[in-house]
Amino acid sequence: MAAALLLVGLPFSASALTFVNTGAYTSPRTAVAGQTVGFTIVPQSPEAVSNVTFTFQVRPYTPGGAISTTAVYTQTVTGQGFAAGEKRRYQPSFTIPANLTTGEYVWTTQATDASGSAVYMNVARIDNMFTFHADAAPAQSYVRGINIMDLGNAAGALPGVMGTNYPKPTLAGMQRLKSRGLDVVRIPFLWERVQPVLNGALNTTYLNYLLDTLEYAHTAGLGVIVDMHNSARYTSGGVTRPFGSAGAPTKAQYADAWRRIATAIRSNPEAYAALYAYDIMNEPHDLPYFEGTYSNPVTFANFESNTEGWLPRDTRDTSVARVVRDNQGSLRITATASAGSGKVLGAGLKADIKRAGLANGPTFQAKVFVPTTTPGSVRARLVLMDSSYVSHFGEPFAVNKGEEVRVYFKPPAAAWTNNRSFTIEFIVDSSDGSAPFVFYVDNVAQGTQSGEQPPPQVWESYSQAAVDALRALGEDKIIMVEGYDYASTDQWPKNHPVKWVNDPKNNIMYHAHFYFDRSGKYESTHANELAAAQRDGYASVGARGVARVKVFSDWVTAQGTRGFLGEFGWPNSVRRPDETAAWNADGELLLSFLDEVGMGATMWTTGTWEGATKPNINNVYQIEPSLIPLSQAQVLERHLGKP
Repeated sequence: MAAALLLVGLPFSASALTFVNTGAYTSPRTAVAGQTVGFTIVPQSPEAVSNVTFTFQVRPYTPGGAISTTAVYTQTVTGQGFAAGEKRRYQPSFTIPANLTTGEYVWTTQATDASGSAVYMNVARIDNMFTFHADAAPAQSYVRGINIMDLGNAAGALPGVMGTNYPKPTLAGMQRLKSRGLDVVRIPFLWERVQPVLNGALNTTYLNYLLDTLEYAHTAGLGVIVDMHNSARYTSGGVTRPFGSAGAPTKAQYADAWRRIATAIRSNPEAYAALYAYDIMNEPHDLPYFEGTYSNPVTFANFESNTEGWLPRDTRDTSVARVVRDNQGSLRITATASAGSGKVLGAGLKADIKRAGLANGPTFQAKVFVPTTTPGSVRARLVLMDSSYVSHFGEPFAVNKGEEVRVYFKPPAAAWTNNRSFTIEFIVDSSDGSAPFVFYVDNVAQGTQSGEQPPPQVWESYSQAAVDALRALGEDKIIMVEGYDYASTDQWPKNHPVKWVNDPKNNIMYHAHFYFDRSGKYESTHANELAAAQRDGYASVGARGVARVKVFSDWVTAQGTRGFLGEFGWPNSVRRPDETAAWNADGELLLSFLDEVGMGATMWTTGTWEGATKPNINNVYQIEPSLIPLSQAQVLERHLGKP
């Protein structure tokens, strides 16, 4: 290409000092989304100078020679000093985002004094040393593999005994998986087993199990994703405490754990050679909400004299009554006893009785109480239905039974105008059906909240601490960061409107999980799942699944980052012999979509103790004492990786 513009040392204000460019190059010259383009330039100062600021930019240009004045990327280095005649090497880098326009780009360099008034160097040149071509199409390079749930087994038995409570992967098992064409294995481990005391030394016995596993993978030719399988919790003294709660690990303690684990892996050459990525936490969920300050509350409902027009969410099995609880009026919601998970119960108020108005405050606060006799785990959330009958859901708040809990929700501004109803919902999981469900709503108010930190942001702050700790070691390998709310694919835009990790190595891979039934337990039949999918407007369970995963892949593309599906699966023929063809067809749709978008994935699951006769419902292979592929394996093996 012909040189179109070269300005070297043409000062914009009086300055006798002119830097010399003694060498520059760009590599690679062609890159696709997700790849990093590096630039090297070596300026030399003829005189001693201090407090120099370098500004490196990437700008589009046209083949005719016009360089845009708008940069798509800027990196600044300040406080630089040179001795007379000194050369310095600078190496900025730029990772191609998926939303970058395909075309030609050029690196530009400017060196100024601290104020920017004196310009020592200004290079904007269309030349092979400075230019590259960017293609926004995703790089078709991705890995495929499986989870081995051995070291992470029996989370209820802490610390547990290897061989009794949990097994350890074997070299032969790894080699058998590699023989099927897999690239990576995800290895869950438990924090409490590897670090029994926060801020304390690692347990060398369990650590060696993890290091042995990495060494076996290296020998077999597999990469490893090491996964802290703790759901943003730590158990000590028989009490499990989620991040952000009283007595839970601090961000510094969490960072300390990863610093120690990574140091141990990095100190073992074979183990480190196998390391594909750090998965810093599995499925963070149900973390506490930092309330901040709630001011100028205006009562929306207090139930001091009656139910105030509130009605059950479902009148078939739920009733409401005004009662006195703890010396105050309260709305009691009672529902018929039943077993299972995913139950949504509650009560609401239609706008023709009373409409919530934005003028009274943008944030709802509800005080709720759930007796200890109510079975299952309970979460509470607030819902505002807008004028178009679209429901806007607040964050589900974990409810500690026997304690009053405050639930908050700030609906979007558009939801308020002519809204149609306000509802409080209680989501119940793992009910044994031993007693009726009873919930109390003591008060609902509107007000102004400040300084709050919702649970997704609690997780974001912890994850940044772990990333910082790993990068401080000089670690440059992939760090996988899962999303809040079980890393569910279709919850990413709600929980994380924008990518949040600040990584100096620019090597983050956001990590999601997906199951066709959401839980991965597959307690319902395929026929029931199909009926539900069709009610939602989808032709198949697989089509609905692809739509849910696409929410995550679209988020990844919009954020200009990379994504990974760390868990997915469906029932095998041993557990569901009459549904094999249907489930495999759904899995085929899912994996074909992942191929299309070029996303890596590890399927759930296999394990040393997972036999072929009574396996986990998601088990894909028996790997000991010999390998037996189960029904889903044929689908996975039609969609192997392209590393």
